[in-house]
Amino acid sequence: MNKDTTSEERKFRLTPEERSSWEENGYFVRYDVFTKEENDDLAQIADDIAIGKRPFPNYHIFQNALVRDGKIKEQGIHAMHNIQYVSCNCKEFLARTRDPRLTDPAVDILGPDLLGLNNLYIWKPPKIGLGFPWHQDKWYFNHQYKTGTTVATWTAIDDADKENGCLYVIPGSHKQGVREHKELEGSQQGEFKQAEGARDEDGVAVEIPAGAVIWFNSQVLHKSTDNHSERFRRSNIAHYISAKAEWTRPEAVNKKRPPMWIRGKTYAGMADEVQHDVISILESD
Repeated sequence: MNKDTTSEERKFRLTPEERSSWEENGYFVRYDVFTKEENDDLAQIADDIAIGKRPFPNYHIFQNALVRDGKIKEQGIHAMHNIQYVSCNCKEFLARTRDPRLTDPAVDILGPDLLGLNNLYIWKPPKIGLGFPWHQDKWYFNHQYKTGTTVATWTAIDDADKENGCLYVIPGSHKQGVREHKELEGSQQGEFKQAEGARDEDGVAVEIPAGAVIWFNSQVLHKSTDNHSERFRRSNIAHYISAKAEWTRPEAVNKKRPPMWIRGKTYAGMADEVQHDVISILESD
């Protein structure tokens, strides 16, 4: 598939200041990218899935660890992964992942041909919402893909601040390579590993209002903290890689979670597994 977009048509390109921040710090922020109405629509779809009004496969859902371990008696989902792959009227999540407001800057970093790795929606409920430890996305992706930089976009559905568990980054850490990641004790947010040598005192809180977006390099060390407030801190995350990437282990490809075509061309490295539209995987659950 080839749907090239010329540079003249890309209204949301990187500014010189954003390029400088990307190269020096490994991230940049834009404000007022999405309207309240746009985020409310996405949040309603996610909430409908959470309360069972829309079908969704269990292996894409991570429960809040406090709920899962029986430490509190609440209903709570921590996160949903790969929402855009599921044929349960989640086309809105796929459209958001392909939105040029997110992908135009990624094109300036990765080139015109993009694939999407994961569309992740995170709830962080009042008082029980849990953070995650220092880590680098590239450490996870290296187990699946031969690729250089990948780009993450982190959209604030709600205002995100220190009190309700905003994102923290270590500026410039993308220049130091991918660190080893170790297991955490206990089951709390057990889907994450801890990057070795990351120090809290080096971190910077990235407090942003609802509708703002953070773009960050896959090698940037980042974390978030628990939600100590009476407010939600919800976010939608999309990861992009160059379509020229290849599988690290082609024989072990997970057909349930293939990369998704975003824009531009596809290439021989993984073209047979790229999904070009929403697919139904509910019957596989």
